[in-house]
Amino acid sequence: MSIPFRLRMTAALTGLLLALPARSADPAAADPHAAHRAAAAGAARPGAAQAAPAAASVTLEELPLLDQDGATRLFRSEVIGHRLVVMDFIFTTCTTICPVLSSRMARLQERLGDRLGREVFLVSVSVDPARDTPPRLLAYAKKWKASPGWSFLTGSRSDVTAVLKGVGAYTPSITDHPPMFLVGDGKAGQWVRLNGFPEVEQLLKQVDALASARSQKTAASSGGRP
Repeated sequence: MSIPFRLRMTAALTGLLLALPARSADPAAADPHAAHRAAAAGAARPGAAQAAPAAASVTLEELPLLDQDGATRLFRSEVIGHRLVVMDFIFTTCTTICPVLSSRMARLQERLGDRLGREVFLVSVSVDPARDTPPRLLAYAKKWKASPGWSFLTGSRSDVTAVLKGVGAYTPSITDHPPMFLVGDGKAGQWVRLNGFPEVEQLLKQVDALASARSQKTAASSGGRP
């Protein structure tokens, strides 16, 4: 006995639907910014856990980047050099984790006072060089009231990618870039990575530890003489 046409079509459609991939229950699959929003919301919760610092191995590439004023600066020798540096990674159109990171940097700038630009330097590297031109970075810097000593960097996609890979901050998609800070001494080559959203006091603690180690080394090399 032949199967009625309607039943054959129903069976075919059922088989087709079963063969389709199941829709992911992961909100991030439908919303690429979901993970960033969740991370930013977690950072804003009272009593949120602070990031544990960990020693970091970085490679500082000697590549030309552009700062917010349009000046070309070699990353290894002119941006980092022998400075004490706090570095983060942002993009100007981000509305989730990047404002949290920039807020931390702005508060750190206040706490550093006259140490900024003299002893300690802040560096924000854009992970979106295609859109983050120097004028856009300048507007972003003004939004956060950045003082001299806080640089915002962009450049060609290839150069920025190489710089980000060297410091362990590269991701293929800008919406997947993790919140993190690097605190380092360019002269000693010592770097600490703090993932997530460390409090300003924790960043200052790492800066002061590196500054103290530098002072002790200087004193030892001079035999304790001032």
